[in-house]
Amino acid sequence: MKSEELFFEDLNFFVFFSLRLQNQKTLLFFTSFFSPFSLLFFSLCVTVSLSPPIFPLHIMIRSLLCLLLVRGVLLEFSSSRAGVEGRRTILSSGSSIYGETRTRKVDVDASDSLDSDAANSSSGDDFVHALPGYSKTFHPHYSGYLDAKNNGTKLHYWMATSTKKSVGEEGWRTDWETKPVVLWLNGGPGSSSILGMLQEQGPLIIDSKGDLMENHYSWTNAGVNLVALESPAGVGWSYCEKQEEIGCANSDKSTARDAKEAMVDFFHEKFPQLKANEFYIAGESYAGVYVPTLAMEIVEHNEKFPEKKINLVGINTADPCTSNKEQRDSMDMLWYGHKYGFVPDKDFKLLWNECKLRYPMTRVTSGRWGKKFSKLIEAKRRDFSSSSEGGKSVEKKCKVAHAKFLFSTSKAFSQDWRLAYINDLSLFGPSAVVDGAPEGSLDYYTNEWMNRADVKKALHVDETPYASKKYRWPGPNDKWSYQSDYDACNDNAAPNVPSMKDFYKKLAKKLDRILVVNGDTDPCVSYEGTRKAIANVGIPLVRGGSQRPYFFDAAATDISVLAQKPLLFGPSLAAQPAGPQMGGHVTNYEDNLTFATVHGSGHMIPQFRPRVSLHVFKKFIAGKPLSPLLPSDEELEKFDDYDDDDGENNGALIDNWTTEAESYV
Repeated sequence: MKSEELFFEDLNFFVFFSLRLQNQKTLLFFTSFFSPFSLLFFSLCVTVSLSPPIFPLHIMIRSLLCLLLVRGVLLEFSSSRAGVEGRRTILSSGSSIYGETRTRKVDVDASDSLDSDAANSSSGDDFVHALPGYSKTFHPHYSGYLDAKNNGTKLHYWMATSTKKSVGEEGWRTDWETKPVVLWLNGGPGSSSILGMLQEQGPLIIDSKGDLMENHYSWTNAGVNLVALESPAGVGWSYCEKQEEIGCANSDKSTARDAKEAMVDFFHEKFPQLKANEFYIAGESYAGVYVPTLAMEIVEHNEKFPEKKINLVGINTADPCTSNKEQRDSMDMLWYGHKYGFVPDKDFKLLWNECKLRYPMTRVTSGRWGKKFSKLIEAKRRDFSSSSEGGKSVEKKCKVAHAKFLFSTSKAFSQDWRLAYINDLSLFGPSAVVDGAPEGSLDYYTNEWMNRADVKKALHVDETPYASKKYRWPGPNDKWSYQSDYDACNDNAAPNVPSMKDFYKKLAKKLDRILVVNGDTDPCVSYEGTRKAIANVGIPLVRGGSQRPYFFDAAATDISVLAQKPLLFGPSLAAQPAGPQMGGHVTNYEDNLTFATVHGSGHMIPQFRPRVSLHVFKKFIAGKPLSPLLPSDEELEKFDDYDDDDGENNGALIDNWTTEAESYV
């Protein structure tokens, strides 16, 4: 037999066994196994085999191929399987950051320096090989289930690893296994956290056509691994044991306990290589309850079980349910409409003071609170006289003023009206009827994508008890129930139960940092109520830490991104750079408690103001201030904006401070 025939017979031998084993990763292992010197040696062997036949060389080559195949098979069934899959991700060329294009390979193999416990990781089966609707390659993603250890409760998670690039010896790297972990929670109660992943701060978001696009303002660009947890049980693809029979029954307390157990499973079973990394919890809306209560559960868990410690560093809540006392009035749509000029003073005073009309925003309230106020609103619509003192004359005035209020506020900022012309989640965002997710809306596209059979398979939820049936994401089903236990977005709270103010005060002593942010045009959770609640936590201001502006870099957005993004994502993004711009205001308290607003943002800050959101988040993760401190009150007592006796302009203090603040971008 000629040497050429022997060589190709050897090649067929290798390919045949690869296919027989149905193991595509063997070839990947084969190419990644050799060092450059090994490849050179093998090439020499092949070259010799193509010269006049040398039978012993033919035997040697075939033996080498057999050994490689056996080694590949053994590795395939070893517990380090995830390393081969997840750590050899090749980024596609043409991936652009703010219009800059690079072709680069990202090798995220940090296995040599990992804890030996990583060998026991069970995350390999959760590796996401492809995402339908996105043809480019992407950084490693993982999706699967975490054990909440509560009557068969399994919580679905989706982790997108860090996309922040750094230069190493082997080129562009992310080293995601060394990066902080951030848990993201949406609120509701009953909203899936994957809404945040796919519409707000995830690395891949739903575009205007219902496919996936790269999000240049993803929090993963801050160098973190972002984990969306569908919590509590019954939400999204998370489930409980008796979901079909009696439904999943949840409460504030059980939700925190289940999420804590899920994160113990995440760090100590799924990803032990991440357990020493910094861990943060973030969330919005009713997650203003989820986040602090989960943080307290973890703090107490760490004290009891140090061997299963979760390295919690800080928390970040956005537009959060915090305290009924401070937030109730600011969540009222009549009050909100008057503040932003939709209702004239005369009509507001009549409706608020004489007619006693209240129009609470029910999006973020618990079910009982929302139902209670819906009945009250309906009662007011039918008969104002029962709560007025002026009899029929006042009743007529109330009805007229009430009708004017509905006309001028798009039916009280309602999204259940098909002709709504004001977005009830973002005052200055484009109008969009989102209730019921009508065809063509962002929620519609998100729902359709998440319910695709190939997506469920890609996210490893297709064979779970409910995803495999006629159950549609995001749920929950009609049997699902939730009980609010605390005095936050819960008007049925028992007397003397704690609000989130109590949790913040305790956690501020336990954690490195706490950040509370609020969009300053949010109709759902108004910043006034949140600001007042945080001020009433009882922690003193830092010297010079009173309310002051902060700035961000309003860099240009690539025009291709503007054309592809959904309408509701970043409505203020522009193709022209604007330099440093005011992002909002910040107030600093002792114990590293910070309150900040995001100027012009509605309820979902990462969606409506993605540039500012990423800027604020980067500062939070880095533990850096958003803005320099103001001069002390004693210094400000001497301040005026006129020239003093020496001709020095005291107003220059403001100029200098502003220049310094702008440098913080």
